Amino acid sequence: MSFSDKNNIFNSKTAILLAAMSYQTYPLYFEGSLILPQGFKLQYTIRAFADVENPTENVIGFIAESKDLIVLAFRGYAAYPADLLAAYDIIQVPYPFVENGGKTSRGFTCLYQSTRKKLIRKLNNFSASKKLFVTGHNYGGALAVLASLDIAVNTKFENPIIYTYGSPRIGDPGFAIRFNQVVKNSIRIVNIHDPYPTFPAQKYPPPFTEEGLTYQHVKTKFPISFQLNNTSRNDGIACYFKNIRPLNPDFAQSLCNENPGFCPDAEMCFPFQDTCKPPKP
Repeated sequence: MSFSDKNNIFNSKTAILLAAMSYQTYPLYFEGSLILPQGFKLQYTIRAFADVENPTENVIGFIAESKDLIVLAFRGYAAYPADLLAAYDIIQVPYPFVENGGKTSRGFTCLYQSTRKKLIRKLNNFSASKKLFVTGHNYGGALAVLASLDIAVNTKFENPIIYTYGSPRIGDPGFAIRFNQVVKNSIRIVNIHDPYPTFPAQKYPPPFTEEGLTYQHVKTKFPISFQLNNTSRNDGIACYFKNIRPLNPDFAQSLCNENPGFCPDAEMCFPFQDTCKPPKP
């Protein structure tokens, strides 16, 4: 299985593979197990603490390895209320892992910081000759962005390849500029009907805080479009997968057929038509 990205050009095989990898973070969290494609082995389960005031430890992702690749995948929203509290804690703090890193969301920064030392130490045990992919869906996309700048500067993997799906904003313009300077291979796949990438808002003027807050997305946006008239479906990783697999249908079919259970089930990815129904008499 070979994947290559040059000059920040979108790669359909990479996007399809990593969407399925992002999906697998959810069964790992809910069921304690996951399915990986042939040739990959689970090497590390990532655990971190969400909620600044009452830290709660949860599984937030994994590292998988093959002969040529390493995949670091972060989970999106699943643990209630810890994930929600982390996401809505949008007060900004200095990004502490890279000089001149701007400011980032306190909730996600603290969550990532709680697992960082173990994660960086684990990554540095892998061969630098392998290509490192970092991915995440939804809130996991925010964690993937936080981790990627750190990894590019503070590990031997200077050129990680980043693919996120429906990621929210994570930092201020200073962080986005630093990320864009350092992380050369980053693709942010966005369903234009997905509300999560619109959060946090770009600006929160005073008196929200004394100086206000400003958020900015990192590069490079790759827009797609599917409207299912339902927030969870417009954001669902299965629905993202369904709508990017036509970009390389032969590869997607081969990947799914050869690895039963690896690809997400898109059964629910159809337009939500129901309106409010009167109660049955």
